[in-house]
Amino acid sequence: MSEYTVYVVDDEKDILDLVSEYLIQKGYAVKTFENGESFLEEFGKSEPDIVILDIMLPDIDGYEICKRIRKNSDVPIIMLSAKGEELDKVLGLELGSDDYISKPFSLSELEARIKKILRRVNKSPIKQDNVIEMFGIKVDFNQRNVFYNGTQIELSPKEFETFALLLKESTKVLKRSYILERIWGDPALYDERMVDDVIKRLRKKILQYNLPVEIKTMWGLGYKLEEKKDEYKG
Repeated sequence: MSEYTVYVVDDEKDILDLVSEYLIQKGYAVKTFENGESFLEEFGKSEPDIVILDIMLPDIDGYEICKRIRKNSDVPIIMLSAKGEELDKVLGLELGSDDYISKPFSLSELEARIKKILRRVNKSPIKQDNVIEMFGIKVDFNQRNVFYNGTQIELSPKEFETFALLLKESTKVLKRSYILERIWGDPALYDERMVDDVIKRLRKKILQYNLPVEIKTMWGLGYKLEEKKDEYKG
């Protein structure tokens, strides 16, 4: 019996068959779905270890499915699309996907992405404590929640992991490559701009919730989380 279950959602049967056959050969348990409704119905009954989700589906697009999943689940999601535009990739990541692969893609590359994500999820280096509290901000790793002044800060999975890492290592300047490796996995498989995109979104959340911290860009070095200074103090 396989250790991991993969759900693959794509309306192209040839792709479903190829991906399914390949992953089964590699030892995964695989379920395939040709539309969003059948996938969501099964997902509601039993969650897999990872989802491979096509964007262009005949009933519900992958973006909407991703949004619905993220309301209640942190299951890893790799989005597939024939589109290669940067905007599509960014939108998928903003909605909470863990990775994005453009068609056509290599089956070996897909498996490499799956393995990296599952390794990160199951051996996350930032989950050393169940709860940490700094600058009045509380991070609960079991529930994957962040609170400030009794208010829960709404963060996507990547935003949560990046913020938690910055908070936990706030005494250091973290290189983009370091953040990429800790949160996504092998830096060779990912673009460092993914880090910049998450940082941009985190800065907006910090302002939105009036958190007492700021993420500073240390030019040529990386990012550092610091307590905000009161500009009005003498």
